[in-house]
Amino acid sequence: MSRIKGIIFDFNGTLLWDTPYHNKAWNIFLQRYRISLSDSEIRDNMHGRTNAEIFKYIFKRDFSQSEIDSLAAEKEDIYRHLIINSDFQLQDGVIPMFNYCHACAIPIAVATSSDKVNADFYYERYDLKRWFPKRRFIYNDYTFNGKPAPDIFNKAAKQLFLNPDEIMVFEDSPAGIEAAENFGAGKIVIINSTKDDYSKYEYLVLEDINDALSIIDLNINLPRDNHYIFE
Repeated sequence: MSRIKGIIFDFNGTLLWDTPYHNKAWNIFLQRYRISLSDSEIRDNMHGRTNAEIFKYIFKRDFSQSEIDSLAAEKEDIYRHLIINSDFQLQDGVIPMFNYCHACAIPIAVATSSDKVNADFYYERYDLKRWFPKRRFIYNDYTFNGKPAPDIFNKAAKQLFLNPDEIMVFEDSPAGIEAAENFGAGKIVIINSTKDDYSKYEYLVLEDINDALSIIDLNINLPRDNHYIFE
């Protein structure tokens, strides 16, 4: 087994614990169309999926790409306004973790099912350029299959110049975890941001992302003089 050399993070629900905001935005969106879904239906059938898959599930029919784009823009506009009005921030522990990776020259990337508009929003709002270039923020550009297919992780791995078994993946959604498995990740860590039951998985489950620092330090063998002092 190869040594872990880099990390790919999911974003929503992993670095930004925004699931309640997405659920609220979906509920507002669905109310406009007089459709009702439970939080569990939203979690199991919509989180980590592409917009085409989501709207087919909601409306029980296929849509043209222009229709998908219009519906997605409507929902995501609701979501971004909720985030902006609440001044919602990255989860506590993410910035120290990113600082650690940067200080130790550990290459990192993001692989999110979000579209370009949201990806640009996140990258600018949370000043992610402090830790990695924008080309490593991989989003759904409709050129590949969505999670649970491994395509987005393969694309992120190319930006890290690493093989799948050299990469540790942090994920939170069932679709994302399955995608990481299909990708062949060297290690998978589950971030339980919604207090769900992940007992069917044999992976490490973290309920506090502050614990990720020690997991990264344990799994990535850095030169002795390159070790970061935990603050």
